[in-house]
Amino acid sequence: MKSISQYLKKTNNMKFQDILPRIVNNPGFRSLKEIKQAGYRIVKERPACRDGYGAGRDGDRYFLAKKEDLKPLLVRLGDVAEVRRGITTGANEFFYLETQSNNSVQKGFLYVKNSAGWEGLIEENFLKPVIKSPREINSIKVKPNELKHKIFMCHKSKSELKGTHALKYIIWGESKGFNKRPTCRVRTRWWDLGKRESGTSVWIYIVRDRMFSPFNPQKFILDCNLFEIYNKVDSLLLAYALNTSVTIFFWEISARSYGGGGGPLKSQIYEVKDFIVPNPNILILIKNPKYQESFFERKVKNIFTELGINPNLPIREQTPNPLPDRKALDDIVFDILGLTEEERNEVYWAVCELVKNRLEKARSV
Repeated sequence: MKSISQYLKKTNNMKFQDILPRIVNNPGFRSLKEIKQAGYRIVKERPACRDGYGAGRDGDRYFLAKKEDLKPLLVRLGDVAEVRRGITTGANEFFYLETQSNNSVQKGFLYVKNSAGWEGLIEENFLKPVIKSPREINSIKVKPNELKHKIFMCHKSKSELKGTHALKYIIWGESKGFNKRPTCRVRTRWWDLGKRESGTSVWIYIVRDRMFSPFNPQKFILDCNLFEIYNKVDSLLLAYALNTSVTIFFWEISARSYGGGGGPLKSQIYEVKDFIVPNPNILILIKNPKYQESFFERKVKNIFTELGINPNLPIREQTPNPLPDRKALDDIVFDILGLTEEERNEVYWAVCELVKNRLEKARSV
């Protein structure tokens, strides 16, 4: 993987006083001794290559960096996070319920309905919010008021549940044979899905043209058509890294079309672990990114709108015009990677071309 040290190399041929005025991020150090005592080293920006690729500048700038800052710029997702499949209930008709309006419901209970036709009261402490489908998520940050379903989560035995509505519901489920389904019958208690805590980020198993990784700081439970991403690094920085256009580019070229004929893009867990993403740790150098709140809270658009490209016109004849908050985040990553303006446009063009070609192929099959 590329590292900052490949873009910024140690300086050793110039006198310190010549270098000092060119240090971009110097907080006020006046001597080499002060810099070393503070734990920094001086690194030089790598000049642009002859073919125009590389850092994109003439390499006359210097930076102060600590050892921990000299990290790979791009990493495998599996190196910075653990990826797991969401929960498999074995009987969605039993475990997933929707809250119904009922003014007579007393505190501590919810009036709910499942897709098998049952409706009634269940104790609220046995019903947890669940993300059943990515269609329920409108913004990058998951909002609890947008989640339509509750999941029945009960870890108690029947004797412990005596006199509860939850027990009545379990008995009803047995009358419908849910307890005999393959996934349910191997459990010690067929209704007990086990204690579960989700990750802070979500990877969508199958996508079309709305490509993003939901940020799940409240750790709502996920259905098995979503993947739980347990962070090994700062959860917010991981959410940023997973939603950059660079990540979407690698996602598009690394996954495969659903059914092999284009259209939706599908990713298996082992593939997601190998996806390349910007190293979240390098984003720690950026304090309070611009448009932070807007980026996580606003409605996610399709990728063409996000990147400001009209898919009905020749893509490479357009100048990409990303939404302001997306551009602010992308520019942070592009700057760290040292991409030129043309290379940045190339990322946007390539993503839109790949998505457009995939969708058009599906329509033609």
